[in-house]
Amino acid sequence: MSGKRVNYYKYVGKAAEHLMAIETLLEQTSLEPRLLELIRLRVSQINGCSFCVNYHTQVLNLLEETPERICQTAVWEEAPCFTEQEKTAFRWAETLTKIADSRFVNDELYQATVDAWGEAGISELTLAIGIINTWNRMGIAFHSDHGFIDQLMQAKRAQLAGV
Repeated sequence: MSGKRVNYYKYVGKAAEHLMAIETLLEQTSLEPRLLELIRLRVSQINGCSFCVNYHTQVLNLLEETPERICQTAVWEEAPCFTEQEKTAFRWAETLTKIADSRFVNDELYQATVDAWGEAGISELTLAIGIINTWNRMGIAFHSDHGFIDQLMQAKRAQLAGV
């Protein structure tokens, strides 16, 4: 990895705070917290964002997700530990993350996702996928410092404890 990069937060911190506010709102939607984190993890794996893979894996551990499901996220299509509804969410997340490959979302996948998650669910999933893709691009471009994860985890623990 090359040398130190710009601390983007210094320049776009206010915008990043708005992204974090959207993340907080997403945690109040119909999406189950562990599934939301699994989606964030899978998108981060696809994009190769080590910061986000590290962080979302730790959050999943904090949420008491099973090690099997965390590890199997990378191979969700073959993993028996995910429900069909969860697999539909992963398929939607992968398609939107790799949208440049196809430049469209086919009607069959769209309808399957609406059938599995409903109109609110597909909208919430799409927003969550878009936001984690944005974070991934920031993390990758600026080589986000993994030391910051400890601070984020403290905040997450406090949030979950209701502090």
